[in-house]
Parts: sequence; structure tokens; C-alpha cells
Amino acid sequence: PVEYLGLDPSLVLVAGQRESVDVEVRAVRSVAARLGPETVRVRVDLTGLEAGETVVDVTPSDVQVPPGASVRRITPARLYLVTAAATTRSVNVVPQVRGTPAAGFTIQRVHVEPSAVTIKGPRSTIEARGEVSTVPIDVSGSRRTVAQSVGLMLPAATYLTREQTVRVTVELVEERMSQQQPGSPDVRGTAAGR
Repeated sequence: PVEYLGLDPSLVLVAGQRESVDVEVRAVRSVAARLGPETVRVRVDLTGLEAGETVVDVTPSDVQVPPGASVRRITPARLYLVTAAATTRSVNVVPQVRGTPAAGFTIQRVHVEPSAVTIKGPRSTIEARGEVSTVPIDVSGSRRTVAQSVGLMLPAATYLTREQTVRVTVELVEERMSQQQPGSPDVRGTAAGR
């Protein structure tokens, strides 16, 4: 896994970042048995980087390995990164609901908490954005209220500054109940004929 450190808070990575690189390691057998993504980490220092395109070399000193292991090769050894001026903005959260409740039930209300989140990303992307959508909540065949913590569908190169998920509650009611007016008598009886 690759971790990016030291990027100026006024910038954001918009392209080129990799989640992982391949690292070839030489180690004694007892150490080699413990090698894996959890014990080998690549830390790329972006201190002093300015907005625009840049090439960052990944060297063996950027790789953390257990004692008794040494780095032989890193692929790719160069990362072509693009950074841009960053900004933050509060945007509204729009819940997305998918599916149809069970027969005889209907959606009465959809509530999301929090109703707004703060996102950070490239100024050009953030300034044109007033809302973000949730990952869809599926209510197919449901007979009772559905409540889930879900993620958000964020534009490329943007991320949340605080919350990582939001809570969406989809309240369902029986259709008969939703059509009856508050305070009106229950009219299920039969009328007398002449």
C-alpha cells in the first residue's frame, strides 16, 4: 500500500496516485514468511510539492520493511502525479432510494443525517457542486422502516473532511394508513342500503 505524506493542505492530488505498488524484497526465510501488505508499506513524501504535474521517484528508503528484509525493486519506481489548488465546501446530501416496498406499503418519508457534509477537492470541481448523493438504499420488498449508514458518491479527487458515512432512514407505512386523513373516522364498515 502507498501512503502520501506532507502534501500542503492547500493542494489535493487529482491524478496519478496509486493505492499500491509492487515491491520485491529479499529476506531470510523466517522474515519472508511474514511479508505482505500489512508488513510492507510505501510512504511517499510530497513536502514542497506545488500545483501542477510532477514526477516523484519511489526509492527503497520510502519503503518500510521488517528487520531482516531489504528492498530489491519497486514497480513502478516513478509516479506521475497531478496536484491542483484545493478548496472545501459544505454540500447538501441527497439520499438515493432504490426498489419498491412490499405490496401494500409505501414510502412516507426519507431522512438523512447529517443533511450536509463538507468536502474537499479541486477548486474547479468543488465550486460547481451544491450536493452529493448517497449510495442507493434498497427497500425492495420491505415492510418496515429501513435505516442504514451508507457512503457518498463523491466526484473524482474529492473526499469528506469529517464524516465518512451518513445515516439514511426510509420510513414505510401501510398504504391504507397513509391515505387516511388525521382525525377522520375509520371507514372500514359497510353502509346500510335501502
